[in-house]
Amino acid sequence: MSTLSEVKPDSESNSAMTMEFYRKALNFNVISRYDPKIKQLLFHTPHASVYQWDFEKDEWNKLEYQGVLAIYLRDISNGDMLPPKEESIASLNTDNQSSSGTMLTGRDIYNYGLIILNRINPDNFSMGIVPNSVINKRSVFNASESQENPLETMGVEVKDDLVIIKNLKHEVFGIWIHTVADRENIYELIKYLLENDAKDSFT
Repeated sequence: MSTLSEVKPDSESNSAMTMEFYRKALNFNVISRYDPKIKQLLFHTPHASVYQWDFEKDEWNKLEYQGVLAIYLRDISNGDMLPPKEESIASLNTDNQSSSGTMLTGRDIYNYGLIILNRINPDNFSMGIVPNSVINKRSVFNASESQENPLETMGVEVKDDLVIIKNLKHEVFGIWIHTVADRENIYELIKYLLENDAKDSFT
């Protein structure tokens, strides 16, 4: 017969798994309100905040975004064009939602999304993530769109406790993540997404 001490760890483990499943489902549902193309939640962490690099002043500016950070797979199989700005869901198809952000136009090639569900105000921070191979192919096989709306390959690194991301319009953002292990995991995940061909699903 099992004693209470033998049963308790399993019970605690099951409870933690249930809570994690609930958090993932909740985050998925919330994100789907802003981006209905969400297909699979790849990673989430409870607290992150965003900085933007000011090239003129050579310094970081803290932006008014902090909250749950999630990275997810998007369904772009129908190849839709991006909606006009006034119709876009929470401006998710922009590089960021600050007034200084650049609106992305053209075909929806954003295989992955990064979003911070903002606790400070109603605007969320979001960024499309595109494998570098997609951008390289776009410049070769869709030269007219590439010329009309030039995009650079993205980059990611970890420095000064920030995950630093260069987006498609050469804007640079630093994401501070509360949990150090999650900071490394997010860096590795984004690096993987950029360096490998786009996937339809992750198992």
